[in-house]
Amino acid sequence: MASFCNVSILAFLLLATVAFLASPGMAFQANEQDYAPAPNEDILVAPDVENYLVRCLKKLSKGCGPLFFERIFLNETKDLSTSCCQDMVQMGLSCHNALTNAIILRPEFSDKAALYHKNRIHIWKLCNLLI
Repeated sequence: MASFCNVSILAFLLLATVAFLASPGMAFQANEQDYAPAPNEDILVAPDVENYLVRCLKKLSKGCGPLFFERIFLNETKDLSTSCCQDMVQMGLSCHNALTNAIILRPEFSDKAALYHKNRIHIWKLCNLLI
């Protein structure tokens, strides 16, 4: 009898929580205009994401960012320096992926996303072999 009572109380609390969160006063309503970029402006990035990307970029030496960009997005064949590869590996795979994905989201790069993802993986593996 006690276990049935406990289950009933838990079920009631679960239903009450769902009802509370689903109530109109607590509902989160997202409008398309909240997330759409303004006309003729750069794509908007959430502040937390932007801060993360900036922190990632700061981990790369000055010449390394453009070098990786050229290799991944412009198919340049410039040699990768060991120091740039060390910077990227120390920066971490999540930063490398986030930076690449942020660029791929831009309209001028989105049409070749599969190629850029392939290049990103290739550069990551190559740098891991170099260091």
